[in-house]
Amino acid sequence: MTNGTLDKDLISNPDMWNLLLRLSPSELHVVAYSIIEDNSLIYRRFPLENNPDSYLRSLEETIYDNPMLLGDFRRVYCVIQTSTHIVVPAEYTSDNDRETLLTTSHPDFKGSIFTDITGCRNAVIIAGIENDLSAFLHRTFHNVAISSHLSPLCRFFSAKAGKSNNIKTLVNLRESSLDIIIMQGGNLMLANTFSFSDPMDAVYYILACRNRIGLDPHNDELLLSGDASVREKILPMLRTYLARVMPMIFPPQMFKSGKDAMIAPFDLIVTPICE
Repeated sequence: MTNGTLDKDLISNPDMWNLLLRLSPSELHVVAYSIIEDNSLIYRRFPLENNPDSYLRSLEETIYDNPMLLGDFRRVYCVIQTSTHIVVPAEYTSDNDRETLLTTSHPDFKGSIFTDITGCRNAVIIAGIENDLSAFLHRTFHNVAISSHLSPLCRFFSAKAGKSNNIKTLVNLRESSLDIIIMQGGNLMLANTFSFSDPMDAVYYILACRNRIGLDPHNDELLLSGDASVREKILPMLRTYLARVMPMIFPPQMFKSGKDAMIAPFDLIVTPICE
């Protein structure tokens, strides 16, 4: 189920549940599941005002209108889909260096800066979050763990592909945007997000990123995750250019939590298993 109010009585012992939140510019995705009960997973998708002046108010109203979200959960994870991020070499370790890199790339950004691990030895993600949004999340959810949307994908893919020296590409699909991550032998070669309005544009971005790095269309593996309807549209087109295109295997531990895990955002679903 993707809609419906999340009443407080839906969960009797939230301290045995994890709460996962995903914020995009226009939506809040919510996943909650028990760590001790199978088939417990609850998924909801709420629209938000896509306007900087009303976005936070819309988010606050949505959360307070769904009292289950205010329970005392075991863990709370919040994934933020943001364009205010950069991938940098891991040797940039000082806060001053990282702040300089992000503000140089995004000179209009005035909020807080945080660093995400990628699971790769050579790179980290530096991301930004607006101060008022950060303050709201931290006062509303106890010990909330905030990450950019690329970080859990990188960590998950690193755990799956990092032991192999073969170059592999993960493409995570949404209705109108996609993430492309390329790794080899535990090293991150590329991680970026692109918007598209036509499936052929999605195919173009995938092929362009692979060509930029010089990947072999006959040997290097490409894995698809995320929105099933978009995947069905682009898969035949990709297979006209690439020999090894296949779906990413869905994490069995999350499927065991409930079938709605299959329709929730993939970057959100893999977040708790990437710690």
